[in-house]
Amino acid sequence: MNRLEILYEDEVKKISFNVRKVNLKGDKIILKGPRHSGKTYLILDLLSTKRKESFLYIDFSDIRIDASIVAHLGAFLKKYPQIELLVLENLDFAFPLPKCKKIIITMGQKDFHLNGFDEIYLYPLDFEEYIAFDKKGLNVDAIFSSFANTGTFPQMLGISKLSFVQSFQHLLLSYYKTPTELEILKNYALAQSTKISVFSVFQGVKKSHKISKDRFYEYTQKLLNEEVIFLVEKFGQKSRQKKLYMIDFAIRGVLSFEKDFIRRFENMIFLELYKRGFEIFFIDIAEFYIPSIDTVVISLPFAMGHMIFDKLERSREVFERLELKNVFVITMQTRDSFIKNGISYEIMPFWNWAVGL
Repeated sequence: MNRLEILYEDEVKKISFNVRKVNLKGDKIILKGPRHSGKTYLILDLLSTKRKESFLYIDFSDIRIDASIVAHLGAFLKKYPQIELLVLENLDFAFPLPKCKKIIITMGQKDFHLNGFDEIYLYPLDFEEYIAFDKKGLNVDAIFSSFANTGTFPQMLGISKLSFVQSFQHLLLSYYKTPTELEILKNYALAQSTKISVFSVFQGVKKSHKISKDRFYEYTQKLLNEEVIFLVEKFGQKSRQKKLYMIDFAIRGVLSFEKDFIRRFENMIFLELYKRGFEIFFIDIAEFYIPSIDTVVISLPFAMGHMIFDKLERSREVFERLELKNVFVITMQTRDSFIKNGISYEIMPFWNWAVGL
């Protein structure tokens, strides 16, 4: 019980907080999202608006706290009926929850569910949020350049170029526990924005690290469940080959010296779509197909106008067969728009497209 008394008496640190698109309205909430997406900052910002005696905050990532503390929670809340909000951060196990007017749970596993709880997702910054975080008053071209190099984890904003790679690698330590797990993560990062089979990645890792197939697939499932990696299926075709994307498009560049802006750019587009809740597929003539809104999105960062129009013309029959309403071509500079055969075509730079989603 003494540990709960100490936690209850602790002052919540005041923080400098940039507003996110997510808000914590509701009495029973599971706040989900990958590590380092900003869940704790969102929680602390909420608690800063509450009377100190009205909430109890427990962070299970604190090594001083273990699962045994939950045995006393019910009695503690009865002792202090003024506690209206119970916050359980980084909860990674299930137990019977005590009665409390409001409960917020944070965790990184997307497959965790509780009856009666609303599920809210918080991901690392999208481009529009990144602009809001920027304090330098730069023009949009300069902000995009910073975004493309820095990535989307809020903690990495403001890190100097000299320490950026080291700081990012330190952040990634929470995603793996062994050299073999790091090798798996690195192999997935190297496959960014390409078609892969999980088995082929396993074969590649096995050449240099001793690992069983079961252990490899277990860790891969963990990365998927915690939304560190994403595997996108081809529309209408179940296949072992899927497109691989990372939770942050900058990860590949801090785990290897290999650079490929075209693949990074494609991962940027994927994340903007995913963070808005779309179910995404790929098709042969477009990187992203979203059936729910009859839309395809094509990544062509450096293509000139005539190259874009040639591709669109070659794809016209497929677009019409899919009965599309919208085709977006995302570029670095080229702009155009027109309607043809009932399909709206928009060719625009990434930053214009992303803030308009």
